[in-house]
Amino acid sequence: MSLSSSSSQEARIFLSKIFSNENDDHNRKRAFVTLTYAQSLDAKIAGRGGKKLVISGHESMIMTHRMRTFHDGILVGIGTVFSDDPRLTARLLDPDEEKTTIQPQPIILDSSLRFPLSAQLLKQIKKEDGSNKDVRVKPPWIFTSDKHDPSKRELLERAGAKVFVINTDPKDGHLSLTHLLTTLSSAPLSLTRIMVEGGSKIINSFLSSGLVDQLVVTIAPIFVGGDGLSVFDVGKLINHKDDENADNNKSGDENQEEILGFPLCDNVTYKQFGKDIVMSAQLIYDQ
Repeated sequence: MSLSSSSSQEARIFLSKIFSNENDDHNRKRAFVTLTYAQSLDAKIAGRGGKKLVISGHESMIMTHRMRTFHDGILVGIGTVFSDDPRLTARLLDPDEEKTTIQPQPIILDSSLRFPLSAQLLKQIKKEDGSNKDVRVKPPWIFTSDKHDPSKRELLERAGAKVFVINTDPKDGHLSLTHLLTTLSSAPLSLTRIMVEGGSKIINSFLSSGLVDQLVVTIAPIFVGGDGLSVFDVGKLINHKDDENADNNKSGDENQEEILGFPLCDNVTYKQFGKDIVMSAQLIYDQ
């Protein structure tokens, strides 16, 4: 058995336990959300200014592509489209599977509709004559606000993308993740499992929103350094309730506003893939 085949088999076993159908909540009102990303030992997910870095080793990358097959949608922010130009498909599979696997639905959050017409997500669905390259590869769904440029929307839809307008959060003007998941989970879209892959703003937004069910983090034995892009803004993670140096003159309400409400991890498991360690956990939020 080749190294790739062995890694693929190990990934299948590892992920089947995590995403067993027996764990599905049939009373769930929204899609199951998995948040996943790869980080260095110093908690960096990209280089300076968000520059793309290859952090995961080949074996854990096989695991990530396998995990995509357990979901019917893969979600990233527009920043990831610009920095990585991803395809968001499951490619590192066994040869027989590559030809038959139904690819997940690419989902992009883009409040200003900046999505580039040159993106791989558009190139991979059309031939030069306009016909489809591969019927298994789906055109991207782009979610934007009502402040988008209608002419840009027309160009994107002509290129094969589907554009959806959703609500924004009145507090910060960002796209409403609650409305997003409601839209994705409801007919006619009807997705049941969504894999969120980044970037850092998307990771933080989903974690602090209470909408993540499963966390899968790949930790690579490398250091990126201080110029790299961190997973979190550490300054925003301080829980002032537990800070002995917190300003005692602040009211409880003021302190509470500074707590993002990040979750606890339960049912934690670890698995080594090549040189990387993959951690999986269910997330529990305070009610």
